[in-house]
Amino acid sequence: MGIKYTCTKPKGLDSFLVHPVKSLNDNEAYRQFVKADALRLTNHFRESIKHYLSSILIDRKNYRAYFGLGVSYKAEGEYEKAVEMFEKSIKMAFYQPMAHHELGICYLFLNRAEDALMTLRTAVTMDRSNVSTQIQLAIAHEMLEEYEMAAMIYQAIIDNDPNNLTAYTHLSALYMRLEQYMAAGSVFTQMLKINPDFYKAHLGLAICFDKMQNPKRAVHYYRSFIDKKPHSHHCPSVKNRIKKLQTGKPQPCAELTLATL
Repeated sequence: MGIKYTCTKPKGLDSFLVHPVKSLNDNEAYRQFVKADALRLTNHFRESIKHYLSSILIDRKNYRAYFGLGVSYKAEGEYEKAVEMFEKSIKMAFYQPMAHHELGICYLFLNRAEDALMTLRTAVTMDRSNVSTQIQLAIAHEMLEEYEMAAMIYQAIIDNDPNNLTAYTHLSALYMRLEQYMAAGSVFTQMLKINPDFYKAHLGLAICFDKMQNPKRAVHYYRSFIDKKPHSHHCPSVKNRIKKLQTGKPQPCAELTLATL
């Protein structure tokens, strides 16, 4: 393993030189790594794992193999193993924004919110252009019940990119969870300005008006949701809710909640 040295056939001054030759093991490690990467990038995660492991058994210094193996484990839902691989990769080469990003997400899946927060902060510091990392950081704040910080991050993303529907979706969901329906409704309204056909925003507005006991506006948006998404599995519940609202004395909205969105 490693680099072997051999003397070349004497040719003038070359007779005094010693030339490195790559070990067969090095070539095999690289071949297994390339094959694993190709499988992973085509979403064949389970198949890629054995090739990453084969590569690592030969060459334990390839931090990219550990990273790739971590991604594959994460895709297979094996978060503890993924964490171990990402941590090893980062220990070998610290400046890897995506490794910190992926590690942070695994921590979130494992409900290790404090670890996720620290890791995702590092990832954001390394790459401030990665909006996905910023959103995951906000989710970590939500898990720690630091709702103002989470809302601030979502809003900052929106301020920098007013068309980012993902940030709007998370922000509206946060307001819904906090039962701040006026604020959530405002966010849903902004979403419809970006995309008038965004059916989730229609349903979100309907639920907000329903929760705020404004049946007329609620019915309007429930109907517009059905128009936009007539084959949604939510439609039976929505139609049932419309009927109840039209009786004049509906019970508080319970069947349509944040989970519906």
